Amino acid sequence: MIRMTRPGNLPYDANMQTTSRSTFFTLDEAQRIASEQHLACAEAARRTKRTLIFSHITLLRLCGMSVNVPSTLDSRLLHVTANSPQQLSHLRGVQNHLWPHPMTHTQFGDNIAGVSVEQAVCQMAAFCDRDSMVIIMDWLTCNNPDLKQTTHDNLADFIYSIGPFRGVRVCKEALPLSVEGTDSPQETYIRLKFPEVGLPIPEVNPTIIDTVESNQFSVDMAYLKQQVIIEYDGEYHHTRDRWTYDLYKRNRLQSLGWKVFTATKEVFSSDTTLHNFVMMVADALAQADKAIHQFGRPNW
Repeated sequence: MIRMTRPGNLPYDANMQTTSRSTFFTLDEAQRIASEQHLACAEAARRTKRTLIFSHITLLRLCGMSVNVPSTLDSRLLHVTANSPQQLSHLRGVQNHLWPHPMTHTQFGDNIAGVSVEQAVCQMAAFCDRDSMVIIMDWLTCNNPDLKQTTHDNLADFIYSIGPFRGVRVCKEALPLSVEGTDSPQETYIRLKFPEVGLPIPEVNPTIIDTVESNQFSVDMAYLKQQVIIEYDGEYHHTRDRWTYDLYKRNRLQSLGWKVFTATKEVFSSDTTLHNFVMMVADALAQADKAIHQFGRPNW
């Protein structure tokens, strides 16, 4: 199967514009990474008469994936896939992989070919742990329509239809933990920490209704019953207008009876600071559950 990438979905497209919705998955960063990877792939393709089918992390970078995930794969190399040993190339700086199933293809312009995004995900699973795969899946199904590469339905169809492959167990464990429509890998990092301390996964991107001012707010994550909100304060908040709006939003949510926790980049500076943040949320949920039991609602 050959699938052409949508013109508006090529991160290195010079005509690509940013979307109106603020997002931590920035088009500028995706465009830069995709462009750099495209140049490297084009240079490798010129050194051989064989058709190189780029795969694994190389394919994901061609799609603009800007998230660095832990992996045993050598990310300094370009990665290509073939169906048989006879099709393998022997180029310096290129690592070959064999894929025992029917190949799926994506075309990047006229001269660069790769496997499908779904196949690349499955291939990465042989080199990543479960949480790294969740981060990859979240990025590929992110909220930004110009960066979104696939859907959970497409991933599930591919993972469950092709038969056994290296990493299939990791893929099947990661898929139900991934959430379509996220805005940042930092959200994913935090979300994956909650089950580690015995908490359920919060709802992602819920809308909170402000009936007093006839307004509504989209928040990053929330425990709706306990009225606890988790927000990530990233670099795009550092404009005056955005800062002013965030203060207004936070104050309104608190006045409506919501407890708001805001994670900054300092929260991610160490495992200890991230754990401490998660435990603050856990303590708030315990307080809310106690208040619900006594009074029928949280008492913030």
